[in-house]
Amino acid sequence: MERFQDENKWLRSFYNEILVKCPKCESKAAVKEELKEKCECGKCNSMVFECKNCFYKIKQAVYQYVAFGKEYCNNCYEKFEYQSQPLKEKPLTYKTKCPHCNFQEEWKTKTYRVREESKLDNGLAREMWYDLPLWFQKEVNGNLFWAYNLNHIDYLERYIKADLRERNNEGSGNGTMVSRLPQFVKAAKNREKLLKILKKWKE
Repeated sequence: MERFQDENKWLRSFYNEILVKCPKCESKAAVKEELKEKCECGKCNSMVFECKNCFYKIKQAVYQYVAFGKEYCNNCYEKFEYQSQPLKEKPLTYKTKCPHCNFQEEWKTKTYRVREESKLDNGLAREMWYDLPLWFQKEVNGNLFWAYNLNHIDYLERYIKADLRERNNEGSGNGTMVSRLPQFVKAAKNREKLLKILKKWKE
């Protein structure tokens, strides 16, 4: 009988290397932890993207800006709200039309920042730093099954393969990766299908 005991690993336990599809050459690449310069504590890590195939590298996520505000129209005196589409540069002013009378004027604006979304493979699972699609993912009966890296795959494989699955929630509440797995991963009827996928990913 295969036995699995939860090691209290959280999803972030597998953040050290997240394998993704490169936005330039579409090869397998990685988002990795990198120690910040001039750090002596060893804990100040940031995430960087690097492709060893085309040598494309990103150290900071790309952001866009949304202009927004509430104004009174200087033509019809009605109050209205506006919000722009994401803009590449942070605007100081924004030109918009009054929705009541179509009078157009320019306002000193407020902005908030949004991460620029990748245009690759909409609908796929993505990592949270650069919005890049994960390398290991596959649709299973209408659900998305995915993994960050080989360590994550090994952990999932051990869990799915096990006939006896033991929880260990000391100090972790309900936040461990295993406790948050979707039902289709836990279901015995999907075991063989998921194990075949994991085996192929490991190859």
